[in-house]
Amino acid sequence: MIKLFISLYLAIVIALLTINWGSELLWQHLTLTDETENIAEIQQAVNIAKALPALIENDAKKMQVFSQQSNIGLAIISVDDIAWLSEQRTRLLKGEAVVIYDRQQRPLIYLQAGNSKRLYQLGPLEITYHADNSLEKSHDENTQLKYIILAISYLLLAAFIALWTRPIWLDLVKLKQMASDISAGNLAISCKINKSSPTAIVVQTFQDMAKRITQLLLEQTQLVNAVSHELRTPMSRLRFSLAMLDNAKPEQVEGISNDLQEMETLVDEMLNYSRIETLEQAHSKTMVNISELLVNQVDKQKRSTEKELTVVLPDELVCLCNGHLIERASQNLITNAIRYADKQVEIKASMQNNRLIISVSDDGCGIDDKDQESIFQAFTRLDKSRNKAQGGFGLGLAIVKRIMDWHKGQCTIEKSTIGGAKFSLIIPLGES
Repeated sequence: MIKLFISLYLAIVIALLTINWGSELLWQHLTLTDETENIAEIQQAVNIAKALPALIENDAKKMQVFSQQSNIGLAIISVDDIAWLSEQRTRLLKGEAVVIYDRQQRPLIYLQAGNSKRLYQLGPLEITYHADNSLEKSHDENTQLKYIILAISYLLLAAFIALWTRPIWLDLVKLKQMASDISAGNLAISCKINKSSPTAIVVQTFQDMAKRITQLLLEQTQLVNAVSHELRTPMSRLRFSLAMLDNAKPEQVEGISNDLQEMETLVDEMLNYSRIETLEQAHSKTMVNISELLVNQVDKQKRSTEKELTVVLPDELVCLCNGHLIERASQNLITNAIRYADKQVEIKASMQNNRLIISVSDDGCGIDDKDQESIFQAFTRLDKSRNKAQGGFGLGLAIVKRIMDWHKGQCTIEKSTIGGAKFSLIIPLGES
């Protein structure tokens, strides 16, 4: 933070010094010609004033002739008639000419008359302003010129600040791109870091964090795969040994077989849950006929249940998604609805506001509001209705949520119109 403040402070100071120096040079360049010509006229009048003692010799008639011929006012006044500054009085007493201006900005030249306390007053002089022969117009032009230089100064300051902020802006663009890549599931991010940028440490930290997340996910996947593989091997040996038993009671064999089947199902669910994150969204989406997919799902479920399954679908509902994942998510919802419904399950699908909505409703006991958030967490089972005695390991809805996250959608729960719970898969279609 201190480094950022110091660099910004130095940039502004350097910019202001440069702008002041440049504007001063520009002003001098634009106004030098007219001022030089005006000063030359005043200097010519000063030279005339210095020659007055020799020309008029304090003679009133000669003074009058000089004024008539030169059209320049000439008078003799006392040095005390004017409240001089100490520096001006010193210069007059040394015999130097002093120039002052009246209210109309006309120059008056004063010069000591001999060694007395009297002064020659030459003027007021009518100076020709070469810009446009008008003092007022010259003043207006100078004012406009000042505003132009001021505007240029502000633009130069903006340019300096833009140059200083450009590395920060480029780093922010990189951060935005990396955040978008991570949001899209691409954790293998890499970018060139400008070490001179004040925010380089932020970009480096963000990149290191993404690499660490990638490593952790990879280790998690490897762990799940390794554990699953190690569990399958002894389960296969147990199943083989179970088949070789001769004296075991049938109910014991059936119990052990059910336990093995339950363990195998758990392993499969864990593998499915961990594999979803490894899919690449951009390369695993296709145009899927949702109507056909749901009809096939319902037909399969009807073979194993006596409960009424009602389907409300358009003739052809097609969207861009991962068909395998949507099939798995809808299968989990339909299976849960059949398991906890009393008599009826209703499946609907439609397009609303550029979103695909698949809803599954049952007429069971429903889900309390306090449990609607936690039910999507892995290995979560509700005490009364969602328990192991009725099947399931608490991974079904967790898989549904992960599938919806993968599609940048959501799964919602609400009260069903037929009495139980209503689960809805909401998938934004975007440009598809």
